[in-house]
Amino acid sequence: MPDTLTQAMRWAFWYCCDFMVNLGNRTHSSYYEANTWVLLVLLPGLLALLIGVRVGQRLALRRVRRRVAARR
Repeated sequence: MPDTLTQAMRWAFWYCCDFMVNLGNRTHSSYYEANTWVLLVLLPGLLALLIGVRVGQRLALRRVRRRVAARR
């Protein structure tokens, strides 16, 4: 089991590295620049967006529940 997990982690690491190298090549930048954009700009921005969506859904659900409770 640990050997399978180690192999899976190695595969995931090298896949991500290869993806970053290819992304850098396609955008005519370096691996480090692609890595910086993805890890310091794209992922935090996506995380903030998803948190905002979640908060919006929670507020909308709260309004719906209050309307349903008021009708009873």
